[in-house]
Amino acid sequence: MTSFRLLATLNLCLGGLVFLLGMLILIENPRQRLNRVVSLMLFFGGLGSILAALSFLAAGPAGVAGPAAGGAANGQGSVQGISYLWEFFFPTLFLFASIFPEERAFTRRGAGIPWLRWGPSFTTLVFAPHVFHFILAFVFALVPPSFKLTVPDTLRVLAPIAELVSLALGLFVAIHRALFSLVNLGFGVAAVVLLAGSYRRARARRLRQQLRVIGFGLASCLLLYSGASLLPTLLDLSISEWARSALTIAALTVGSSSIAYAMVRHKFLDAKLLARRGILYGVASAALVGVYLTVVVQLNHLLTQISGVDARVIEPVFLIVALIVFQPAIAWLEDVLDRLFLRDPGDYRNVLRNLGRELQTTIELEDLLTRSIRTIAEALLLRNAYLVALPRGGVEVRTGAGPEPTPAEAAMLRELLLRLPHNADSFRMTDPVQGLTLADRGLVVGRLGVSVILPLRSRGETVGGLLLGQKLTDTDFTSEDVNLFSTLAGQISVSLQNALLVRERVQVVRIEEELRLARQIQRSFLHVEFPATPGFDVHAVNIPSKEVGGDFYDLVPAGDGGFVLAIADVAGKGVPAALLSSMLQASLRTQAGSIASVAEILRNINSLVYRATAIHQFATFFIARIEHDPVRMTFSNAGHNYPMVLRRGHEPVFLQRGGIVLGVMDGARYEEGDLSLRAGDLVVLYTDGVSEAVDRAGEFYGDDRLCEMVRGLPHDLSAREVIERILAALRGFLDGEEARDDVTVMAVRVLEPGHMPRRETVEPVVDERQPLGA
Repeated sequence: MTSFRLLATLNLCLGGLVFLLGMLILIENPRQRLNRVVSLMLFFGGLGSILAALSFLAAGPAGVAGPAAGGAANGQGSVQGISYLWEFFFPTLFLFASIFPEERAFTRRGAGIPWLRWGPSFTTLVFAPHVFHFILAFVFALVPPSFKLTVPDTLRVLAPIAELVSLALGLFVAIHRALFSLVNLGFGVAAVVLLAGSYRRARARRLRQQLRVIGFGLASCLLLYSGASLLPTLLDLSISEWARSALTIAALTVGSSSIAYAMVRHKFLDAKLLARRGILYGVASAALVGVYLTVVVQLNHLLTQISGVDARVIEPVFLIVALIVFQPAIAWLEDVLDRLFLRDPGDYRNVLRNLGRELQTTIELEDLLTRSIRTIAEALLLRNAYLVALPRGGVEVRTGAGPEPTPAEAAMLRELLLRLPHNADSFRMTDPVQGLTLADRGLVVGRLGVSVILPLRSRGETVGGLLLGQKLTDTDFTSEDVNLFSTLAGQISVSLQNALLVRERVQVVRIEEELRLARQIQRSFLHVEFPATPGFDVHAVNIPSKEVGGDFYDLVPAGDGGFVLAIADVAGKGVPAALLSSMLQASLRTQAGSIASVAEILRNINSLVYRATAIHQFATFFIARIEHDPVRMTFSNAGHNYPMVLRRGHEPVFLQRGGIVLGVMDGARYEEGDLSLRAGDLVVLYTDGVSEAVDRAGEFYGDDRLCEMVRGLPHDLSAREVIERILAALRGFLDGEEARDDVTVMAVRVLEPGHMPRRETVEPVVDERQPLGA
């Protein structure tokens, strides 16, 4: 009798714990379908253990446990019938595996087949066989086990028929029970196969951990249940009630413990911290109570036998000792379990702590965006997750999960985030959002699968956005998730603002370094001192703007007292423009002494620029060859500002003849011009930094203004003095406004025969510290 009471007690306690766990899961989120299915599965499993306990108590030593035996016990009729409810555990297990971690296609009504849309739901189809089985088993449980039909004496002739019917009913019940044990086993095996498939397909680490724990636990539960009930029924095996009960208890323990472990350790069902702590502390308390009862019963029995004292006298002493000893033990055990199980990487506190450390040590924008969004997507098991940064004038998107946005879609996200109102910290896509157009919703919801948008703002400025989709398990966001979002948004906003500032500063430093290198390259090919040019006074100045361009000038001796001079303006700024200028100068110097035709030199340089540079790079170029005796100039102009020749008493002559700019078309032809020079003539060459200088009113300096100013200069000025007057006039025009482009001016004065120019140091860069407009 004692053994049956012990079995009944164990089944009752275990069933109660499993039932309470199911209740806890249901209360956690009753609106969530997955919670309802898991709690229902635990209810049926716990009910089986509770009904087994009732069957033990009702049957006594000669009885058998009804539920554990698949309904074959000789327990009381009503209890016997109700006991079949526990078999609903198997279809519920299959339903759970069909919707976790995501709902499978065959669970949807009609399963994609149009004519099945009006049929019963998947849940109905799953439970229908067991509903029929339960009704049938309940009815048969109320009928005597022998199914013997009694026939009145007046109808003795029907006795053989009654016996045949009784035999048929008994055979039908036996076959039905065996067959349905096979159905239960099929449901269980199908559920394990589905969970194993989900585990193979899962990519998120925490989801794989949940599936591994739950799949292993439920597979072990099914195996133990099969050994206790299903296989003996199918194979008509005899098994002791102790073994049957032990296997049943082990099955319930492993199955329910796997779900509890997954909830506590891996945040299954997104259980809140309070619920997970409740499971931990409940298990800890139950374990200690079990230890207490075991120890107290044994000691109480031992002392009673030794001393002969009534047990009721000893029990209060044990109770006082338990209160003194067990309270610290419970606190210690709770602390151990807390440290052991709640160190979950998916726990929102750990997510915040880890991500906070990463954000504090990360100032590189690329690294910050990638690590942040990956951490969030993995911790929350998100199907879609995006982190958007809004640097000045641009947008950068990093994907933690989901399809990659195209550049055009990224630009739409930038405009969308900037339009969002500032009166809320988060926006659910299920709610109407001010500023969101239909096209925006089509992109965010339809294309990217976003359900929540959290603008990232720092000091009132939108610096980015956090776009999150649904979870892989299709569960709703909990209040802990919402708190996590708000905290993460605040942390990421500050770190993102800092990273953007650091990037802008790095870009400024990089630009400054590029400008320094460009100026260094520019200085390397600008003359510090012109070679001697008998009969000519030559001077040139280059004043770079803040963004160094590709202006350059050169003078190359060509023999017999003649020389080749050139001035050019390369499109673009910085190092690329300076490098192209250097290439043009090298080509010029290579050809100046060997090719007499300046037009041919231009054709060769144009071919070089066209073949060796990008499509958007080109240059204007003016080249002239000046011969000493007689003094003549042949020239060719490749789209450059027209140099002017000024002669006393004559109109200026503009040197226009030539062709198109360099680098636009391969094989371009260039014409040559020819002009006689005489003493006193002044040739002025310049770049568009002079003619396109803009004053405060937005007016251009212009070629005409320059021409009129040069025409008004005294005729006895040296080349240096001419340039100084031009620069002074230009500074007066700008009136403190900064020049937007490099300013390069070159002047050539034809001297009287036999005269030599003064040897002067050329200043390619005139006082960089004083910009032209200062």
